[in-house]
Amino acid sequence: MKRIALFAMVLLFALAGLTPEGASGNEKKKKKKETNLPAVERGPEHRVLESLVGAFDAKVKFFINPDKPMESTGTMTRKMILGGNYLQESFQGDFLGKKFEGLGAIGYDAVKKQFVNTWCDSMSTNILILHGTYDPDKKTFTQKGDDYDVNTKKKMKARDVLTIISADVQTLSMYRHPEGATEEFKVMDITFTRKKVDEKKKGKK
Repeated sequence: MKRIALFAMVLLFALAGLTPEGASGNEKKKKKKETNLPAVERGPEHRVLESLVGAFDAKVKFFINPDKPMESTGTMTRKMILGGNYLQESFQGDFLGKKFEGLGAIGYDAVKKQFVNTWCDSMSTNILILHGTYDPDKKTFTQKGDDYDVNTKKKMKARDVLTIISADVQTLSMYRHPEGATEEFKVMDITFTRKKVDEKKKGKK
């Protein structure tokens, strides 16, 4: 009986043009085909973003009055997220005496061949989206887009320039050009300095 049953099973697979091994092999090939997604394109642009990872002290200058800029301090923490596709920024500080928090994400769109920067914060419901490039010779990101004045709600052109001074220092200058104005003006300067690691605490971990 066992022989007859075994023969019947082999005959069934033969009629179907399969063997027990072939059936499982086809299933594996089908599964592999279904999960064979395109590889994520990461290149030198993502390595530049990775170089910005860490915790930084921020010194901020607001040019509400160009002759007498207001100053404040804060902390910027950056980390790579989503498998290394994006750089996430988290800022905490104060603005005009009030607590200020902001979140950003920077990525390199390999299809469009440009950097994309999004930013949102506790001061506005507007989500800022900028697009731009990186100059490896000047070690500078230049990103542009549309922003809005939080008081007048009027549109203005935005231009942000982030320069990598060294492995531990970057500067960010923000410029805005309101509709109807003859030229842009600087609204903010920020210097980011990497926080020093406490070697004693590091050794205890």
